[in-house]
Amino acid sequence: MCEFCVQHGPGKKWYLVAQNYADKLAASEERKKFIHDFFKSYERNYRKNVRMTDIARKVPFVREYAEKKLNNYFSQKHAGQVICLEDAVSICSIPGRVSVIDCPCQKYLSGKEERKCILFGTTADIVENIPEFSNISDMGFEDATELLKSTEIEGKVHTVWTFMSPYIGAICNCNQRGCLLFHMKNKYQFAEIVHRGHETAVINKEMCNGCGNCQTICQFDAVVIVDGKAEINSKCHGCGVCRSFCPVEVINLVSRYP
Repeated sequence: MCEFCVQHGPGKKWYLVAQNYADKLAASEERKKFIHDFFKSYERNYRKNVRMTDIARKVPFVREYAEKKLNNYFSQKHAGQVICLEDAVSICSIPGRVSVIDCPCQKYLSGKEERKCILFGTTADIVENIPEFSNISDMGFEDATELLKSTEIEGKVHTVWTFMSPYIGAICNCNQRGCLLFHMKNKYQFAEIVHRGHETAVINKEMCNGCGNCQTICQFDAVVIVDGKAEINSKCHGCGVCRSFCPVEVINLVSRYP
């Protein structure tokens, strides 16, 4: 089990525990303010955090403090973990409000509006009152499932996020190019900004036809072609997106943990 499961998911995956979505947990005024400020000042906060971290890391006696502070933020305030399609669908089946908004990362990076970020419960209640996200819309389970499937077919990775851990407020469906937090993950490799998922991919090499689709679509450089066969390396984050692009269906996910 991962560290979040040990802390917040007794006996099961932490993001499938209904109490981590509970209104009672979300009722904290501190958490409500954090959610509001997070979305209201998303772009400004991103620029500020990157700028301050870059400056601090140039000063030897401040560097360690800056790195520790960033790690703490992404474990205690806004923790994210890669999840597979099946788990993303299961999350959307947990009772409560499910809504979709335009991805703030995509809008910041390209100016495009893509409705692919899923919000839950109190997070959606707060965000709908922010003018920039006034076009938020609610979804039923079937619509949420179709959205998740359609983004996977586009090669996007599903990640689940907390707003002051362990309260879970969102599923992001992005790729490396279109996600600010993936940008930060690649920029600050010392930090656990996006945690690996509970599974890792495995390939039946005997049946692999060596087409390379899985290597092309992988967001984490986790696939190599050796002697005409695909192999999964230790960089695999367990998103499972490669399965959707395998024409001979020889890729499966297995548990990362004993």
